[in-house]
Amino acid sequence: MKMKKQLGKLAKAEREKIEAQYHRMNPTDFEERMAQAKRHSPGAIRLPAALVEALKMLAKSGGEREYQAMVKRWIEERLRQETSASR
Repeated sequence: MKMKKQLGKLAKAEREKIEAQYHRMNPTDFEERMAQAKRHSPGAIRLPAALVEALKMLAKSGGEREYQAMVKRWIEERLRQETSASR
């Protein structure tokens, strides 16, 4: 549930009412609700423009269609290396 986006569409009084309900929740009930919530992962990592340009050129010279796919592959490879090295 995208609570922040949903709350942003409500009138201020309604938003305050919903926020107050959360603050009055029993901690156990709150934990259960949070456990059921969809986890959020950022869809973007902010990089300096110069770095993005260098990545684009490297991807192009390597025959990659998009630099994001190359960066994603690099991150996945490094994650596998790091996790296998820590075992």
